[in-house]
Amino acid sequence: MMSNDDTKRGSGILNSLKKLIFEDDQPQQSQRPQTPSAPAPNAIPNTPFKEPSYSPAPPTTGKTPPPIPITANDGTTDLKEMKLKVYAILEKLNEQGVDFFEVWNAAAAMGKVEENTLKAAYTSLKFVDSSLSKEKLIATGTNYANKLKETIVKESEQKQAEKRKTEQDRTMEIANLTAEIKTITENIAKLQDDLQKKQLALGQINEKYEPRIKDIEQKINIGNAAVDEVVTEINTALRMINQSIT
Repeated sequence: MMSNDDTKRGSGILNSLKKLIFEDDQPQQSQRPQTPSAPAPNAIPNTPFKEPSYSPAPPTTGKTPPPIPITANDGTTDLKEMKLKVYAILEKLNEQGVDFFEVWNAAAAMGKVEENTLKAAYTSLKFVDSSLSKEKLIATGTNYANKLKETIVKESEQKQAEKRKTEQDRTMEIANLTAEIKTITENIAKLQDDLQKKQLALGQINEKYEPRIKDIEQKINIGNAAVDEVVTEINTALRMINQSIT
């Protein structure tokens, strides 16, 4: 964070860089560099911006970077939107005083970050903070870059762990579903076999019971016939008795 004296100047910190994110695909318009404390530089050649190389031994800072939301589960996949998130983290990392952070943003405010705008921003802001130097710019810029790298490495490791867990969950669910499908398939096969057996049994039901039914009917008929004959014999005997015995 910056000091109270720099509050007004820093109220829109990185706004220029954020704006450039959405303008970098449009044709660059010729703009005059504008800085609060230095005259405008000569016309700025439209040369491509070269990313600076970083020193392996950055200066330390007392600030611990907050979690970078680039690994947040908010559905963000657009690179420009993600860069806005990273810039927001840089704002929280900003150290007190004038350093690379302010020079970078001031150069962006001139229309494009390149050699001429960086030099103009540096010259202008050196009037605000006489301690500003090339060495300070390189040291603080390297520190900011490395802080971001350290944080994304940690969060990438967390995301890799989350990815592995998700893959394990997927593998387990595939195994469970495969086992359930196998069981259901086996049950279906057994039910189909049982169905065939039942259908066969149903088709043979008449063949199974018809002989027994006919046998019962035959016994009923024979029984009735036998009773009829015996009753007839009894009636015949009764008539003889009635006629011959007085």
